[in-house]
Amino acid sequence: MAQALIFVIFTTFSTFSIAEIEDFGVTKSTLENGLKIIVKVDNRAPVFISQLWYKVGSSDEHSGLTGISHMLEHMMFKGSSKYPAGEFSKIIAKNGGTDNAFTSRDYSAYYQKMHKSKLALSLELEADRMQNLVLQKTEFEKERKVVIEERRLRIEDNPNAKVYEHLQLISFAQNSGYYAPIIGFQNDIGGVFLQIPLLEHTLIIRVASEMPALLSQLQPHRL
Repeated sequence: MAQALIFVIFTTFSTFSIAEIEDFGVTKSTLENGLKIIVKVDNRAPVFISQLWYKVGSSDEHSGLTGISHMLEHMMFKGSSKYPAGEFSKIIAKNGGTDNAFTSRDYSAYYQKMHKSKLALSLELEADRMQNLVLQKTEFEKERKVVIEERRLRIEDNPNAKVYEHLQLISFAQNSGYYAPIIGFQNDIGGVFLQIPLLEHTLIIRVASEMPALLSQLQPHRL
């Protein structure tokens, strides 16, 4: 179901006309503040998948700051002024849901899958952490170690991934947004870019470019 939703998001801005999109049961609207909402109704189960997409990814980073979008993804689960670190996912789980996030070159996304009656809770939690995220140094240092190990596991200890990363380096200019790996270079992860103010700046950029999407049994006019 999530894959179908991602497909709809991509095709909305590519080869399909508005009429064709409506044939797939997809509704698209834009709020007065510029927030874009895409809804795909699916009546196979009484659940929803809410995805909040931000048009910021690793291609927006600069040399020496690689991996900062991915690092912020980790920090988004480390608490707000209202909910302490780890509480976000605990609340989702207590209400029978699951949540996660992913970062790519041109976007970052955060999602929850829950019973349709919990949609308001999902959106409230997302809004809270986007406005009131607390970036604590202790949590930051923990996540830096996690990301370093993640890179070692996914790239440093994976011959195929190392070859792919090398192909990226020789395929794009060094000043290109697509030169560096999404997770960042090892030196950047463990070095100068891990500064709280830089993460806060990235957060501000993301707040200005969010695009939520829903795959659910709910009707668009009730959202």
